[in-house]
Amino acid sequence: MAEIKNYKVAASPHKLDSSSTRRIMLDVLIALVPCLICGVVYFGLCALLLVVICMATCFLSEQIYNLARKKPFTFDLSALVTGMILGLNLPPRAPWYIPVIGGVFAIIIVKMLFGGLGKNFANPAATARVFLLLAYSTVMTQFIGANVSDNLLSADVVTAPTYLGGGLDALKSTFGGADGYWGYVLQLLLGAVGGSIGETCKIAVLAGGIYLTARKVIDWRIPLVYILTSAVMVLVCYQSADEILLQLLSGGLLFGAVFMATDYATSPKWRYNRVLYAVGLGVVTVLIRRYGTYPEGTSLAILIMNLFVPILDKYLLPVRFGQLRKSGKPVFPVMQWAMRAICALMALALIIAVPVMALQPEEYKYVQSAEYTAQGDYSMEIGGTFRIGQWDQERAYRVVIDAETMRVSSIEAIKENQYGYIAELSLFLGKTRSEIAGMEGDDLSTDSETSATITNTALRDMLLESFDYAKREMEGKSNG
Repeated sequence: MAEIKNYKVAASPHKLDSSSTRRIMLDVLIALVPCLICGVVYFGLCALLLVVICMATCFLSEQIYNLARKKPFTFDLSALVTGMILGLNLPPRAPWYIPVIGGVFAIIIVKMLFGGLGKNFANPAATARVFLLLAYSTVMTQFIGANVSDNLLSADVVTAPTYLGGGLDALKSTFGGADGYWGYVLQLLLGAVGGSIGETCKIAVLAGGIYLTARKVIDWRIPLVYILTSAVMVLVCYQSADEILLQLLSGGLLFGAVFMATDYATSPKWRYNRVLYAVGLGVVTVLIRRYGTYPEGTSLAILIMNLFVPILDKYLLPVRFGQLRKSGKPVFPVMQWAMRAICALMALALIIAVPVMALQPEEYKYVQSAEYTAQGDYSMEIGGTFRIGQWDQERAYRVVIDAETMRVSSIEAIKENQYGYIAELSLFLGKTRSEIAGMEGDDLSTDSETSATITNTALRDMLLESFDYAKREMEGKSNG
């Protein structure tokens, strides 16, 4: 009989089933396949090539690092999972060097330099996407529209806005037999919109999430609470019940909730800490979307909350079975009941507020009146009072939006304060909503001496609302 010292007893938890790292990673790869297929169908073989390059880069980066450090090669599939997730987060027509740089950054900088699998401080794919967005912002925000026939083999395609960047101007008013709002929702659900390769088709994302939950690979609490919190935050920040589905089904929120926020190494160990973590994800994501510079906030929110995970796991510990206070009384599970109460209150808020707000008409700050021109274009009078310099100044304009191209065809000043700066109307002529929404800083003025940026910014905000009014109100009524 062997001596007891010849046996090694590992720290808990001990393995109780047949799961392994490779088995888990294989399940994640399988769950990602529907997203990849939909991405290729909508955006073409170029999208598939980007994902393959990203996966190959991540795998080779890990092996080269192991070779340089004289460590054994690893074939646990984790690098392939990182590569596939990052690849699916890229624009469909990103240049070849983007997945290469992103893959090297994700594996070498975020993963291997911190000790490898399970020791990284943040999700490698989410961190790499944030890095790419900061380093190559123009490339990472150029998307194309989903087109099954034209995009498959073509590398020369027309860029298209996303809902987060272009608003309702990025969506068709009629889709799949549904008009207006539900047509928008159906487009976003099926993924027939511009966006990153794997994030647009929400049915594919949900199918992957159901598979991973059924296989007990991910904790369902994280994506569910993330989505619930995001819905409440959208209601608070946007003051619109209609905006909830449009925001949840736009961008990478669902994709991030299922495949990135649930990462074992960077999500909390304890069950109810995961709920608090997911609440934080929802809050940060919507705040970035609503008030941040970039329209998408999922990857950055995941990165930010990953940094708080060690603190949560260190200071918010679960109550052990039979744990007693100094007085001898059982320790009350405060964290457990607090998280249950938060989730219940958020669900109750949605149940009560959504029907009430849905019955109220949409409020518009700047659109005063609207009508169709003889050519069928949208003609609106927009105006408001703005704080410009030391005075409150009234501004009013007549704007015409071409119904076919959805571009500003003409702007006429109706009322401008004679003591204020005159808006540079030519800056906005011929532009779409997404182009106007992207105008910042120097884009809003051609004359630095007049400080006209403030006046032009006010006009920009009014024009953005006029686009949304045309799509939501005028097109909706005509289709109905």
